[in-house]
Amino acid sequence: MVRRILIALISLLQLTGLVTIFFHIWWGLTFIVSSYACLTIVMILLIKERIKEKKEDEENDYRDY
Repeated sequence: MVRRILIALISLLQLTGLVTIFFHIWWGLTFIVSSYACLTIVMILLIKERIKEKKEDEENDYRDY
């Protein structure tokens, strides 16, 4: 759920940044940098989830029967 909200926020920040950059360059750049910060957070969450899944797969490994 958090990832979906962050992805929607990334899209909103990107669009707002692209529109705002024509009127006020610093605000536009701020929005774009903020969207990349949110993207970094989403990537970190995905990596953590993948590591957690790997650990669960190792614990529930029944290949050695």
